[in-house]
Amino acid sequence: MSSKRPEWAHSTPSSILLVRHGPVALDAPGLLSRDAFLRYVEAYERADLRSDARPPDVLARNLAARAEIFASDAPRVSESLALLGLGREAVVDPLFGEESHSAPHLSGRWPLIVWFALSRGAGAFHPEEADARRKMRERAQRAAGLLTAAAKRGPVALVGHGWFNRAITRALAKRAWRRIEVHGGSAPWSHVVLELRQG
Repeated sequence: MSSKRPEWAHSTPSSILLVRHGPVALDAPGLLSRDAFLRYVEAYERADLRSDARPPDVLARNLAARAEIFASDAPRVSESLALLGLGREAVVDPLFGEESHSAPHLSGRWPLIVWFALSRGAGAFHPEEADARRKMRERAQRAAGLLTAAAKRGPVALVGHGWFNRAITRALAKRAWRRIEVHGGSAPWSHVVLELRQG
C-alpha cells in the first residue's frame, strides 16, 4: 500500500478556492437598450462555452489541491467542470447559482457593463427590488456557511459565477476569511484563494 498522501493533504486546511466558469460563446455587444440587454442575458444563460475555452494551468493546480469541490447547477458551469477534468464528482447545488437580473427601466442605450452593474443593484432605483437583494445576501451567507463548514474537513473549491462569487467573498470576509491569492480579476476562469484568519 502506498504511503503517499493526496495532494490536498499538503495544503492549508482552512482554505477556500472560488472559481468563475469558462468563457461563453457569445460576443459582447455594444450599446444596448433595456430590452436588448434582457435578451442578451437570456442568450447568455443558454450559451455553450467557447470552443477554445481551456482553463489555465494555475487553476488546474489549485483545484488538484482541493479535498472537496462544489459547483453551481448552471450549464456553463457543468461544461467548465468537464473541461477541468477533476477526476471526481463535484457537489452540485443551485445555492451557488448566479445573481438574478432586475434591470431598471432606463431609457437610452448603455454599455453592457453598466447594465450588469445596474441589474445587480436595482434596489437603488426600485424599492420593490429591495427584498430580492436581501434574499441574495442571505443566500450568499448560506453559501459561505456551507463552504466554511466543509473547509474544516480540508481545502475546498467552488466553481460558480463572477457576481455571486463576489457576494460569497463578502460574506466570507464577515466570517474572518481573507483573500491571499487573486488570479484573472473578473475574467472567465478567474479565481481567488481565501484563508481563515488566525487568532
